[in-house]
Amino acid sequence: LEAEGKKVYVIPGGGSNSTGALGYVQCAIELIEESDRLTEEAGEVDKEQGNLFWDAIVTCSGSGGTHTGLLTGLRACGYKTPVLGMSVRFDSAKQASRIHEQCQKCVDTYFSSCSYYSANGGNMPEDDVVVYDDYVGEGYSLYTRDMAEAVECFARLESIILDPVYTGKAAAGLVDFVRTGKFSKGQRILFLHTGGAPSTYHYKPLPN
Repeated sequence: LEAEGKKVYVIPGGGSNSTGALGYVQCAIELIEESDRLTEEAGEVDKEQGNLFWDAIVTCSGSGGTHTGLLTGLRACGYKTPVLGMSVRFDSAKQASRIHEQCQKCVDTYFSSCSYYSANGGNMPEDDVVVYDDYVGEGYSLYTRDMAEAVECFARLESIILDPVYTGKAAAGLVDFVRTGKFSKGQRILFLHTGGAPSTYHYKPLPN
């Protein structure tokens, strides 16, 4: 197409580049607005600046647009709430490196003048990127028992439909963190549901 003189724009998998990540930067802004409302309703006006209403956010981490945009957006707005990415494909070291690279490109392109990044030399600190790979199982989109249990649990108890590729594995991580005490009683945890319900039917029936 370029040889024909046409201008080509290549969209990466998942739309996960610095431009695509802006969708979840906007999500971060919406979460901040919701956090302010909930904090005010709870009468917690003295809550430390830079903390959301929730103590942590759990989301899936795949091609990276969600994780990148959410983390970059929160830090750009001055919020330090941890964003915990549950990998659905790669080991934690590889995925963390991928997410950090995407975050840095997003910062360089759009947010380098924000005070948080200016204070860090124009960089996204590497330790801000948190990834867990304990729930991937044998590979991307492949069944795990913990994923199936989480999908069933959310459906039965909350009437929330998860998918087996992304949100199901992220929810498996959330459930495990609660059971093992990584999240303690009384903490507020936000689980970010990224959709994907149609794949629930693609992958059914799940193994017993």
